[in-house]
Amino acid sequence: MKKLIACTLIGAMLCGMTVSAAGSPSAAVVASSVSATVEAAAAAESKSVGEYTNNAIVETPGLPDALPTGQGGHVIINGAPSNVIFFLTKANAATVKDAKAQATELGGKVLSVFGTKAVVGKFESAQVNFYMKGVKAGQSIKVYQKVNGAWVEVKVVEIREDHVVVDMTSHGTLAFIEVPAAQ
Repeated sequence: MKKLIACTLIGAMLCGMTVSAAGSPSAAVVASSVSATVEAAAAAESKSVGEYTNNAIVETPGLPDALPTGQGGHVIINGAPSNVIFFLTKANAATVKDAKAQATELGGKVLSVFGTKAVVGKFESAQVNFYMKGVKAGQSIKVYQKVNGAWVEVKVVEIREDHVVVDMTSHGTLAFIEVPAAQ
């Protein structure tokens, strides 16, 4: 008897349920929507979609031979490893012109100019590994950060094949300058 009542109730519940399915967007619709969103975000930062999605700077206004530069995370914040990524921002032509003037003062050549930002606002120190395609191990490179209108030297920790590691104390605009070896 209990089984009969249970089966009757289950049958009544199944018949009483309204079944409807919403139309699902096609893969093409979803892909174009995501693509438009990424394109808009990249444009807002004056980057190409490739630069935006790879956290890289490939082209710099006023610096036609700039080294492609990227940052992939693993920043050491206040001495502790983290999963923080320093996002790269494009420098404008005026900043590039200032960096070139700094390089001329040093008798050097600007390799790359860009800004940084991250979800980590303030920090005492950050050791950041920048990927810079074309850098050679032992190459003589100095890094400067624009602080209150002046270029201030940033400590370079390591220069190896395609990488420059620096110690930073704040976000800002950086200029990587190849200098004569004697400096």
